[in-house]
Amino acid sequence: MIGEAIQRTSDLDMDVFTKYAGVSIPRHVSYPMPSWWDVVHADEATAMLRESDQTRQPNDLSIYLHVPYCEALCKFCACQRSVRRRDLTETTERVEAYVEAMIRELRRLGGMVSGDRKLRQVHWGGGTPTYLGETGIERVHLAMREAFNLADDAEVSIEIDPRLTTENMLTRLRRLAFNRVSMGVQDFNQEVQEHVRRVQPLKMVRDMIDTCRRLEFDAVNFDLIYGMPYQTPDTIRDTVEKTIELSPDRIAYYHYAQIPEKIATQRGMDYTKLPDSATKLEMFRIGLNLFTAAGYELIGLDHFAKPNDGLAIAARDGTLQRNFQGMTTGQGLDMLGIGATSIGHLSGIGFLQNVKETDRYVERLQSDRTVFEKAKRFSFDDRVRQALINHLYCYGEIKKHDIERRFDIDFDDYFSRELRIIEELERDGLVTIEPAGDIRVTCPLGRVLLRTVAAVFDAYLHPEAYRIGEQACFSANA
Repeated sequence: MIGEAIQRTSDLDMDVFTKYAGVSIPRHVSYPMPSWWDVVHADEATAMLRESDQTRQPNDLSIYLHVPYCEALCKFCACQRSVRRRDLTETTERVEAYVEAMIRELRRLGGMVSGDRKLRQVHWGGGTPTYLGETGIERVHLAMREAFNLADDAEVSIEIDPRLTTENMLTRLRRLAFNRVSMGVQDFNQEVQEHVRRVQPLKMVRDMIDTCRRLEFDAVNFDLIYGMPYQTPDTIRDTVEKTIELSPDRIAYYHYAQIPEKIATQRGMDYTKLPDSATKLEMFRIGLNLFTAAGYELIGLDHFAKPNDGLAIAARDGTLQRNFQGMTTGQGLDMLGIGATSIGHLSGIGFLQNVKETDRYVERLQSDRTVFEKAKRFSFDDRVRQALINHLYCYGEIKKHDIERRFDIDFDDYFSRELRIIEELERDGLVTIEPAGDIRVTCPLGRVLLRTVAAVFDAYLHPEAYRIGEQACFSANA
């Protein structure tokens, strides 16, 4: 398993790490990646949604609601968002229109699925969801409850900004049955915070957690990022130690991806202060050692959770999954996306994505037109590779015979090309191949380079994008 031998982090072969660390590979959140989807006719996208409702035993549901608005711009952010001052009349009108559009979309989708399908997970993300204000959130939430059959024990979570969220807001959220909050902490070092424009002192975050505990939220999550400018192993250690002191239930420990050619806000980062690959590896090792020593369990690609947290429980009972929200529970749920740029995942059928531009999203709903813009209907090969890659990211292993039984294939024949590359990864110490044919990533080397292992099985990856040394090791057409 991926969590085995996690304390043995001093034996890394830096030559091997350097060999793979510079390989350009995708940041899979869910396979296939959105950049490879086709634009489909709205009728086809709607047909896919109705198809999910007409299977013999339709899956229960999860909903993701995307709020694109923020009051301030964080330089590291790669999310779809719009920065707007609250004190402008134009902003108030836009936000009101967006709330109305989300309500329209919820009602529309609710009319397309059976009321027998329980809504078991709800997650508000952004942007800054609390930007909508208490009234806006309540209106959307109540519309969702009217349109869908929300389970009594549903997980209802929301991302909050400690700088902007008030006790009154949290009290109202709790009264509406929100039971989990997630905070984008990122880093506690003042110099780092000032550079990335995310200043939130330790006391502010501690007070927010204390309020959440007093209001009896079931869980509090943290997002941390390592590898940003001005971060050092010492500052990361301090941030991790402060995080452990605050004792969140779940931690997403993300590696910062610097892609200014795609994300304009990142062009304001000080490139001269970015840590190099070896330093970022040390930052990961610090987090790995300190979190696990404090009793957190390493979950999947980049998460840590207390043993009694739902994510750790899902890892133990086999219901862990990785999707566009990151690591999450609830394997087997169909996810519906609400809001601009949101993505839905219909298990075994395909992905649906809404239009990305906020104004276009609102305009389409105001004129009663579809907001679906892109989709991907899964081929048989997509389903096979999606199952393999998802399990690999969640559990750090590929169960050969499970894949064979589930899809009625001969694993060695189907993946003969990929297995030749895996043999090289085994020689370099990233994976081990068990006698029965199962493939397990090593820890910590394979764990750090898990995306490298997953990329081997990505059928859409261009051969030029995956190179080890001077030898091209992957061909999408082979």
